[in-house]
Amino acid sequence: MSKRSHSKGRTKKSQWNKKTNDEKPRKKIKSTHGMSSPSGADNVSPLGPSEEGNRETWSKSKKKRMRKVLAKLKKEGGGVVAGSSGRQNKADTAPSTSSEDAICSQSVPSTQENTGTTKKASMQDAFKARLAGSRFRILNEELYTTTSKESFDRFSSNPDLFEQYHEGFRHQVESWPENPVDVIVRSLKVSFKNKPCVVADFGCGDAQLAKDLLRVRHNGKSPFTVHSFDLVAPNELVTACDMANVPLGDKSVDVCVFCLSLMGTNLADFVREAHRVLKDNGRVKIAEVRSRIEYSHSKKGKDSLVNNKAETGPKVSDSKKKAEKEKLEGTLDEFVAVLGKLGFKCINTDRSNTMFLLLELKKNGKKPDPNLTFAAKP
Repeated sequence: MSKRSHSKGRTKKSQWNKKTNDEKPRKKIKSTHGMSSPSGADNVSPLGPSEEGNRETWSKSKKKRMRKVLAKLKKEGGGVVAGSSGRQNKADTAPSTSSEDAICSQSVPSTQENTGTTKKASMQDAFKARLAGSRFRILNEELYTTTSKESFDRFSSNPDLFEQYHEGFRHQVESWPENPVDVIVRSLKVSFKNKPCVVADFGCGDAQLAKDLLRVRHNGKSPFTVHSFDLVAPNELVTACDMANVPLGDKSVDVCVFCLSLMGTNLADFVREAHRVLKDNGRVKIAEVRSRIEYSHSKKGKDSLVNNKAETGPKVSDSKKKAEKEKLEGTLDEFVAVLGKLGFKCINTDRSNTMFLLLELKKNGKKPDPNLTFAAKP
């Protein structure tokens, strides 16, 4: 190629470059939709490159800077940057996500802290419940295997034991389909709807039976007078005493109630005391756990619950002691037979509840056997 032609070609190339450079600002003005020409990063739309590809391509470092700016603006104002369109591209989404992550990351510690506190509280509650259950079982076993006088002396000297026992007792009864106290209250409200009634509650606990009956009103007053007895008096309705010796006169009561309270090795003393204070036409209502009354070791004699006379004489062998122990536990029929020897006849048995049974007794005209003793399964 000649020198002239080469220079001519170079001139054309430089003219083409000049033309291209002159056109570039016009393209930028067109792409900004009337905004001032972006001479630097501050004049570029914060939304980044458009989907049509008319705007300049941002470098990675510039995108990073703009994300930080948008995150800061969103954190301070929470709004959309002025001049941006309603459509969002990838540059819009990234800062928003990062700012949301930042907010979430700030809230996570408090949530984790609350969860940890809740777990700790739940563990403490579970431990307290297990501890209360253990105390209840120990005290329950003690009440079953000692006389009422021994229990009265111990609980009188340490009244806190009474509250510990009844806390566990209430927790146990809450899981039952029905509370036997409610059943007895309904029965008494029907039987003594229009006439006065004197009730003696043996082993009343916190006197819930008395509270419910005294709320009943006929002609503006309650027809019920309730005497509540237990080892400790947690409120003014309860009289603390040994249930084998209650402070009531002979034949002064219409109804005697034993609601889950036949506990101790001298149960016959409780029944004899109820016979003493009950009127001749009175009633005894017993609610007891079914497994205690309907229990039987195996095949035993019909009179296995009865032990009329204490053995005297030569030393009793271990096998005989075991046989005598089995004789103290038996079935419902045997329990009713023992009650007959203590001056009562069973006139009604209710086994409709899965947890407890209800017995209704009346005097049979016989005097209670003063030497008879019996016990029930703990």
